[in-house]
Amino acid sequence: MQYDFTVKPSPFGGTWYEGNVDGYYVHARVFDEPSKFGIGDGRISALMVVPKKGDGLFHALVNYDRGWDGGLPLSKYRPVVEHVYACFHDHELDWAMEKRKYQGRMF
Repeated sequence: MQYDFTVKPSPFGGTWYEGNVDGYYVHARVFDEPSKFGIGDGRISALMVVPKKGDGLFHALVNYDRGWDGGLPLSKYRPVVEHVYACFHDHELDWAMEKRKYQGRMF
């Protein structure tokens, strides 16, 4: 999977990484330390995957902002999420844990 990120500091903490991952445009807010609010209780607290640069939230194929908005990503977008996750973690993303977290948040 190919990727290319641009780094943008955030005045509100963390660092924004933006760029192309396997043909999609990705925005990821990454912190130095893991958090229960991150994907996989990790460092990524926000992640948006859109078809192309310039597409906003209304075009989001995947959106995570301290939780999965609209449900877990469809299986065809999960490799993009996994690749971004792998850039900032030394272990694989546990989708079963993400499902439990999402289901617990719904009630």
